[in-house]
Formats: sequence, structure tokens, C-alpha cells
Amino acid sequence: MKAPFVLAGMALSSLLTPSLGTAQSVAIKASTDTRQTTDITEPGTIPLEQLFKMADVVATVEVVSGDTENYNGAIYKPIVLTAFKGKKKGETIYFGQYSGVRLDWEYTLFLRNPKDPAVPTKSPTAGFGTVEFLDVFNQGYSAMEGSYSCVFGGGIPDHSCDYGVRVCTDYIVLPKGVRAFPPEKDDPPFGCRWVRKSKFVALLDDLAEQPAVIQMPASVR
Repeated sequence: MKAPFVLAGMALSSLLTPSLGTAQSVAIKASTDTRQTTDITEPGTIPLEQLFKMADVVATVEVVSGDTENYNGAIYKPIVLTAFKGKKKGETIYFGQYSGVRLDWEYTLFLRNPKDPAVPTKSPTAGFGTVEFLDVFNQGYSAMEGSYSCVFGGGIPDHSCDYGVRVCTDYIVLPKGVRAFPPEKDDPPFGCRWVRKSKFVALLDDLAEQPAVIQMPASVR
């Protein structure tokens, strides 16, 4: 993790416009004229527990490198810092394929196994070579940036500054009673608010202890 600072801006450049959704992404066909049809995929609105169930891998990672040139989409290489489901601490993994992920940054990732590996488009040895990678899903909202931020309220910096996880609450529904900042009266883009990292990690630890939640998702059965 880099030196503390207040984060501004979106971590994932490809997040879509907010919309109502279900627990799965919804595909909408929009007709531009009588000869052409465009597919628009909207993200779903998913409770955190359901997101955990849907994922094959849940982990906090540090992104050590990335490749946006040699694959059909961006592929990133992180080291697992804390494993909640599907991997172990210290493992190297690969994930994609949304651009805008920051190198040397911490993320909490909810990932699914894709059907096919990531294959370089230019030569077999380009980039990381052919790698088994994990998918960020729900239009990018299953990747949550971590950083130090001073948005948590309180009259003095010791109370308002802390390490946090940025959760876009328009699409990821937190359990009742979990506070996110800034408060509801403010309206940040996509509802992306900060949850104290200690609280968010405790939520994931609790989910990882529940057999009905940790069970293998349908994507790998």
C-alpha cells in the first residue's frame, strides 16, 4: 500500500450508468434504427452475501503488474494478501478484463472462473503468456478499490481518517447497519462510498465461516 492519501476518481474506467437490476446482469436490446440493434448490458443490484456466493474467489490483493496491450482485454497480476474463498495468502493470480485498475494498489476482488484462458493475440509468449485468469463480473462492480481516506466523519483526523474499501452501493447492497461514507444525503457517482476496511474484512470473515455461503458456486460445478 502506498503512503496515505485521499483518493479521488473512479478505479474502474468502464463502470456503466446506474440502473435498476436483479441479482444477475440484465441484457437489454436497444434498436437504433430498423437495420441495427445494439446490445447494452446493465449491472445487477446484488447483496454482498449473494456476491460472495456467486464468486469462485474472494480475496484482498495487491496488483503488481498488468497488461492492456497483448490480450483482448486488460489482464492484471496481483498477489493475494488475504484470502476469504478459493485461494490462499501469498498466491499469484491473474484477473481481468476491465481497464483502469491501478498498479501497486490494493483491491478486494470477487471473481469468477471464465470458460477459457487468456491467450496473447500477438505471439504465444507475449505479456504473461497463456494464463488461467479470473473474471471481474457484474460490469466491474465486483472489484473494490482499497485506500486510505479521510471521509469517515468525526471531529478530529484520528476519527475520520482510516483505511477503507470503496463499495458502489447503487449495485452492491451492504448489510443493514453497516455505515458507508459519505452519508446518504450526499450522492457520489454510482453511489461509490467508503466502508472502513476493518469492518468490511470482518463482514467477509463472517461470510467465509458460513457453509451455505462458502459452497462452490454454479460456475465451477
